[in-house]
Amino acid sequence: MLDQLFELSRKAAESSLQSQQAMFKHLTQDWASTSPASAGLSADFGGSMRKRLTELTMESLNRHRESLDATYRAGLQTMEKILRVSEAKSSEDSIRAIEDIWRSLFETVKGQSDAQLREIQSWGEQVLDMTQKSGA
Repeated sequence: MLDQLFELSRKAAESSLQSQQAMFKHLTQDWASTSPASAGLSADFGGSMRKRLTELTMESLNRHRESLDATYRAGLQTMEKILRVSEAKSSEDSIRAIEDIWRSLFETVKGQSDAQLREIQSWGEQVLDMTQKSGA
């Protein structure tokens, strides 16, 4: 049972990381292959625009680090709960504890996925807003 729990946690973490990498790659791949002039952007792209894009990326990476910290904290709490399952007095207590662990894991993965999606959406909106202001 614990092996299944660990495997589910590992797969959820890997899936989350892969989706983040895919979204970031998709958002940035077009920028690397086009010049600012061909994209209709002003010459300011090399200066303040690039600086702001770097700042947005750093902010995003800091929030990602905070998310990873929260993931590790949740993992540690889950491990503590798993260790307490063996202290259950009855099979009903064990079942309730395991259900609580599964529910907790599901809520953690769901919350992190939602937060990552909001972060990518916010980052994309800010970058789009910057490029529109630069082109105007």
